[in-house]
Formats: sequence, C-alpha cells, structure tokens
Amino acid sequence: MTPPIPKKTALVTGATSGFGFETTRLLAQEGWRVYAGYRNIRKWGPLHELSKTMDIHPIYLEVTKPASVKNALRVIRRKEGVLDALVNNAGFVVAGFLEDLSDKDLKAQFDTNVFGLLRVTRESVPLLKLRGGTVVNVGSISGRVSFPGIGAYAASKFAVRSLSEGLRQELRPFDIRVCEVAPGTYATRVVGSTQFGEGTQKGNSPYASFQKQVEEMVKKEFLKARPASEVAQLILRILKSRRPRPVYMAGPDAKFMAWLKWLLPDRVFEGVFGSFFPWSKRP
Repeated sequence: MTPPIPKKTALVTGATSGFGFETTRLLAQEGWRVYAGYRNIRKWGPLHELSKTMDIHPIYLEVTKPASVKNALRVIRRKEGVLDALVNNAGFVVAGFLEDLSDKDLKAQFDTNVFGLLRVTRESVPLLKLRGGTVVNVGSISGRVSFPGIGAYAASKFAVRSLSEGLRQELRPFDIRVCEVAPGTYATRVVGSTQFGEGTQKGNSPYASFQKQVEEMVKKEFLKARPASEVAQLILRILKSRRPRPVYMAGPDAKFMAWLKWLLPDRVFEGVFGSFFPWSKRP
C-alpha cells in the first residue's frame, strides 16, 4: 500500500488580516497545513473561524519578542518536524516626516519589519533545510522608492530587500529558495494600523500641513486599491515553483514605479516626484 503523501506545511506571520490572512486561506484551500501567526487575540476572530473548517492552526507569534518566536517554532517542530514554506508578512507603518520621528519610533519600525523578520527566519531555517523550502518576504514598492512622510517605513523595506538578497545567496546551498514580493497599493488594513511618530501630531511641527496632505493622498490612493487576494495568488504561485524569480513586483503601480526608478536618473526622478509632492520641490 502506497503511504499517503505528507501535507506541505507553511508558517505565515501577520495572518489576521490583509496579505497574511488571504495567503493563509488560499494555502489551506490548496491542501497546505498552515500555522497562522497572530499577536493580538482581539483581531483573530476571522482566523479562528477559518480554523474550524480548514487545516489552519492559529499560533501566538509576536515577532518582536524572541521568546514568542522560539516557542512558536518549537510547537511547529514538535507537531510537524518540518517546514516547507515561511511567509514573512508581519509588518506595519510608522508615519511621519523624519525630523518628527523619535528614536523610539524608528526602533519600533525596525524591530517589527526587519529584526522580527530575521528572528522568525533564523528559527525557521533548520526546519526548512530538512526538505528544501521557500521563504517569501513581503516587502513593498517603498523598498525601492521612498515617499515623503513614510521614510522610516521605506527604510525598513529597503532593508527587507537587501536581507532577502543576502539570505537567497546564503541559503541556496541548502535548497532553500528566498523571494521578495514587493506590492504596490492593495486593500489591507495598513492605513488603519498606521502608527504616527511622536512629533507628527504636534501643532508646532513644521510638517503639520504637509502631513495632512500626505494622509489625504494616501486615503485617495487606497480607494482605488486592488484586492489583497491578488498577492496571495502570487505567493501561492511562488511556493509552487521550483525556480521562482528573486523578486516579484505586485500590482501595476509597483511595476510602473520600479520601472521609472530604474529608467530615470535620481535627480530627474525626484523632479518628477515634485509634481506630486509640491513641498519636495526646491525652495
């Protein structure tokens, strides 16, 4: 009698909403066993409902806390013994012009988006090595183009881009594939979960009026946002591939901005940007 083919197992961080939630649902529909990381029990309702009918296992995973990361991977190791895929999706936005951001703001941004990604990857790699797995790091078009008012977030995503490149070369000999997905504007909870820097909301900030303009522009852009399920479909396609590309730009806006950044010299590119962000023009 032929033994059953073991299920593929994935860990998805930041799985309570947006790309993480849609990826968790889609992978489970495709026959994967998914460990879905969450950090806030008040936001895990939809995830909990899915777990009643699908092979989804919500697991507490606060990427900024090393003990939480180690414990989550310990549970997966004990129950599964192997991991086929890691989707590093957990992240958030610290908004504010850089002069208004404190060290605390910057540390919080990097602790989740960069150091948190590394903590989870570090603990997952021994399990990924056993069968040869795939790591998908969710970056952003902001990892190629920095926008006024979200410079800290952009810097963290630039770091994700660089770390993905380094990890890809370091883990290749172990048959572990590392990809970055860089989305443009999609319908997620990123706007609602945005944290503003300590000095951003002060009335005496020299950027107060600019910050309001940025917020209005972002709200208008997200009214045209594409469904997060598109990125989940892309991640599934990557996980099915034995030779995925290093980087996938997700969405027409991300592809256009990346192409424009590649095409134009920095001074020209920023000049074009000045037509969208008037305060960035020369005085």
